[in-house]
Amino acid sequence: MANYILKETSEKGYGVFAAKDIKQGEHIFHVDLNGFKKYTLAELECAVEENSELDGDHANYVGRGKYVIEDTPASYMNHSCDPNCYFKMKSIAVYDVYARRDIAEGEELTHDYTASSVDQFAGQGFWVLECQCGSENCRGKVTGDFFEMPEEWQAKYYPYLPPSIKRKYKDRFQGLKK
Repeated sequence: MANYILKETSEKGYGVFAAKDIKQGEHIFHVDLNGFKKYTLAELECAVEENSELDGDHANYVGRGKYVIEDTPASYMNHSCDPNCYFKMKSIAVYDVYARRDIAEGEELTHDYTASSVDQFAGQGFWVLECQCGSENCRGKVTGDFFEMPEEWQAKYYPYLPPSIKRKYKDRFQGLKK
């Protein structure tokens, strides 16, 4: 039995929901974006304009200036500033989704968009969203810049970042490593 189901939410489009109780630390699913068609940002914008079936909201960075339109379950996970899941990234394009805490059957699976936006580190990002997660820990806005997250959250998510990002920003991460 799959750990999740996709279904429409009342306010956020589609979401991913637990199909059964999931224990803290449990692996939920694996994502490998290497086989997807790759686009530069300009090509992606043109492709979405020309083909109404392509959903640019599900674009994901896969490295070397390239993006894919992702149709994996992870692309339907909505943001929360107090997420119940995290992405453990083996590389920019390959990651696994795990439960941060116990998740009850029927509960929406969420992750923190900022913690996995590896194309927008260190002020290189271009998007900011008004957060609508409603959690007690809501930051009010979601940015693509990991270093905009509170330092305690940076420390929490650092172990799950892809090795290439850890190498590229090793000087900025010195205080986060435990």
